[in-house]
Amino acid sequence: MIRLFAGIDLPEDIKKQLVSLQKGLPSALWRPSNKMHLTLRFIGNLEESVAEEVLKELRYIRFPAFHFSLKGIGYFERGGVPHHIWAGVDGDKAIRELQQKIDSAVKKAGAGQADKFKFVPHVTLGKLFGANRADVFEYISQNNLFHTPEFEATSFILYQSIARENGEGKYYKEIEEFPLMLV
Repeated sequence: MIRLFAGIDLPEDIKKQLVSLQKGLPSALWRPSNKMHLTLRFIGNLEESVAEEVLKELRYIRFPAFHFSLKGIGYFERGGVPHHIWAGVDGDKAIRELQQKIDSAVKKAGAGQADKFKFVPHVTLGKLFGANRADVFEYISQNNLFHTPEFEATSFILYQSIARENGEGKYYKEIEEFPLMLV
């Protein structure tokens, strides 16, 4: 089985700006910059033959390069408890359109239905463990004016998420990069 997702890598200067936000929330396990990306579609665990079909279908996608920026801070919760803190996206129309194309390609390849979560364009900053809502709201209020300059998305990437043998998390391996058309 292979665990896959599609995403947009971020420029190093943008990652540095995101890293600068990673303080002041004691319950957070901050994501390292080499794991920062904008997930377009979590594909999941697939047999190798289905993963090959996904790869083939993604190669057919034609989409123009586009600009966007990161703006604001938010969080996801489960059962009323905050579990991830993230930076939002400004100018997400093109991102949503690209995500829909990727979602269609994944379905056409026979890799299952739509992702079970509604697509919310974001970059995860950290995972929260037993976070106090007041602390999360304070963190957001202190950082919610965060806004990067616009940058260009010129490709998206199919990644494999691989569990480390020592049980200490996962790492991401780039399977293939798909260029977006420059206009």
